[in-house]
Amino acid sequence: MEKITEKISGIVQRVTYHNPDSGWSVLRVSPFNSPGRLETVTVHQTRVFAGATMEFRGSWIIHSRFGRQFQADEAVEKKPASAAALEKYLSSGLIKGVGPKTAGRIVSYFREKTLDIFENDIDRLTEVPGIAKKKLAMIKEAWREHRMVREVMMFLQGHGISTLFAVRIYKKYGDRAIQLVSEDPYRLAADFYGIGFFSADKVALSIGFAPDSHRRIVAAIRHILAASREQGHCYLTIGQISLDVEKLLDFSLGERLLGILNEMERDNQLRVRIFPADKGEEQRCYYSKTLYYDEEYVARRIRSMAVRPMLLPGTLSPWIEKYCREAKLALSDEQVAAVRSVACSHFAVLTGGPGCGKTTTTLVIVRLLEALGKRVLLAAPTGLAAKRMSEVIGREAKTLHRLLEFQGGGFKRSEEQPLRGDFLIVDECSMLDISLTASLLRAVPDGCQVLFIGDADQLPSVGPGNVLRDILSSGVVASCHLTRVFRQARKSKIIEYAHQINKGEIPRITSPLKGRMYGMEKRTVSSWIPMRPLVNSLDLLPG
Repeated sequence: MEKITEKISGIVQRVTYHNPDSGWSVLRVSPFNSPGRLETVTVHQTRVFAGATMEFRGSWIIHSRFGRQFQADEAVEKKPASAAALEKYLSSGLIKGVGPKTAGRIVSYFREKTLDIFENDIDRLTEVPGIAKKKLAMIKEAWREHRMVREVMMFLQGHGISTLFAVRIYKKYGDRAIQLVSEDPYRLAADFYGIGFFSADKVALSIGFAPDSHRRIVAAIRHILAASREQGHCYLTIGQISLDVEKLLDFSLGERLLGILNEMERDNQLRVRIFPADKGEEQRCYYSKTLYYDEEYVARRIRSMAVRPMLLPGTLSPWIEKYCREAKLALSDEQVAAVRSVACSHFAVLTGGPGCGKTTTTLVIVRLLEALGKRVLLAAPTGLAAKRMSEVIGREAKTLHRLLEFQGGGFKRSEEQPLRGDFLIVDECSMLDISLTASLLRAVPDGCQVLFIGDADQLPSVGPGNVLRDILSSGVVASCHLTRVFRQARKSKIIEYAHQINKGEIPRITSPLKGRMYGMEKRTVSSWIPMRPLVNSLDLLPG
């Protein structure tokens, strides 16, 4: 249902609440069309004072607790409507050094010219008894700052920016807000979460930027590279960029695109990798900077961990045999080899299809590590995977976001505040994207071993990259691939079919509906009478 936009104008009688950080304000306003009433208005505003004459645009809502309110999306300050309103306005804390008595003397002295004096000839305030040069200097600075805030807010709202973002923009840019936004409105998309290309583009076109301006094309390219991560891409080719940019901006760039991409690379607005293509040719692949550096960090960190030698006291085979005997576990030769390899590696991957014993192998690995006195951390990308891991291993497993302590849009755990553990095991690693993997590895302390577990044949992550498959393809890390399907798993048709598909075979699947009718058991011909088709039944209707 589309929101109905209305307008309300009046005098602010009281500021019930104001948050200086967010600008969120609750005001009591006396509307001009209903002077005897007080209406509640909520708005984001950098500063607002009692006595101010305001015009709000927004809509009426019914709050579950506080009742009828006017929710304003725009707020414009007008000249005070009366001498009484002006006096209240000046004495409300708007100007440092001007209290109720001083405000009363100023308004009594200049009367209807008071606001004009503040705007155009403020030095004349010294004519008012009690205002010396020192106080005048305080009043001039406070009034200059107030006027700048008002001008910035009016400028931003005039170009379609809501009061919420106008407050944030002013707090970040200050008095330079108009200048910075006028020079490059597209910086709003980079500097403020929640303002994307389309909002910034609307401001730019409103200000007067040409549809084919250089800044607009650059902003469109950056938007497309950033948005491509939602489709799972780490980079795009020039052909993909050309197609998407032309679709977004609705005009053809032609040879101009390559020049702009080269310029953006020189200015460090994007990054490029060169990959081999068909017929011995090379292909330039364009990254947004965050994904480029995340990918680079993951590759560098995994390589440094994988090549580091790892020494353990004595041989592990006797302990593994003893534990399996006491726990009544029967490990295959490849499972035993996987346990030994993982324990002796700084970075390892345990992979295999369904029913190949990854979970049992992980259980033995955890018990071995604990026997060696290591602090083991267990984690998985999702809550369901972490819960299942906890149940099987018998130790607490956390989601990666909980492990890394996600707060305020970022992770608390990082290189500066790493995790506390000697061995990190992460399950269901086919779900990992490149950004989450980079954040995870940044939080891994030096000397901590890492094990990634997963099935590379599962669907890749929703986010950018195909991390597990790429790690395995690199051939750099210790990789333990389990292939033997255990007897219990062979009873599952899903597992049987999955392994057949991985081998390139087409499973012979018997339909569960064969021999049954929808919603009823198959009956003998003599006892089961099928319904007549509807088209034949129409013959029975009159007319």
